Amino acid sequence: KPPLKHVNPNHVWLSVVLGIVYGLLFWLLLSFILWFVLVRLYKFKLDDTVPWRTGWITLAVICVMMFVAKQLMLKFHIFGTDKIGGDVFYASIKSIRTGLIIGILTTLITMPFAILFGCMAGYLRGWVDDAIQYLYTTVSSVPGVLLIAAAVLIADVVMQKHADMFQLMDQRTDMRLLILCCILGITSWTTLCRILRGEALKLREQDFVLAARALGLNSMQIIIKHIVPNMLHIILISVVLDFSGLVLAEAVLSYVGVGVDPSTFSWGNMINGARMEMGRDP
Repeated sequence: KPPLKHVNPNHVWLSVVLGIVYGLLFWLLLSFILWFVLVRLYKFKLDDTVPWRTGWITLAVICVMMFVAKQLMLKFHIFGTDKIGGDVFYASIKSIRTGLIIGILTTLITMPFAILFGCMAGYLRGWVDDAIQYLYTTVSSVPGVLLIAAAVLIADVVMQKHADMFQLMDQRTDMRLLILCCILGITSWTTLCRILRGEALKLREQDFVLAARALGLNSMQIIIKHIVPNMLHIILISVVLDFSGLVLAEAVLSYVGVGVDPSTFSWGNMINGARMEMGRDP
């Protein structure tokens, strides 16, 4: 593929126009499907309670940008190339997979600890609350980067001693990624647990909880049927806000060399490679 300075500008504009056309067509098709499902099948009213216009415009912009990038990728390097000639934009898109895997797996590991310990500490109180507070305070006091670095180094030593179990590079890469997700999950549940504990302290004094207790429900039934459902909005908001933080944590850890395997496509490895290239040839 030739450098951009030798490219005919008409080819660039043609790719952009085609991308806009294809994006708008895809947006119309997707909008029709959403409208048919919501209005025709579920009889949902498109009133002013939901900002539908903003949603349609945002969806249109995303579709157009996606198809414009796709059309430009067929002929040009949008973000240029790296030191070995690889497409940087393609690597950036492929690195999203690593961020999503880390965010999803870490969230699945974090939520059970946070929900269980937070509800138990807030509802049961007493020595259970003291023990759980001591636990998450101790975990929070340990520097996360040092714990992750130690776990990754231990995993590397174990894989070297048991090389027959990890003969393929993909196996070593997946194991290191799994260990990173587990360590991030173990160290990142404390914040959500503290929030849920405070919410449980408030909910246990509500009338519906007192009525359930008077009817003879035990503590576990009250937590499952009354406490947890009234916390779902806090859990959802916290998970969404922490998801981006976990993706950023992967980039930072890979940048300092204790994240995912160097052969894995990730934003941290890309930044680290660009840093070394800038130091070699600024």
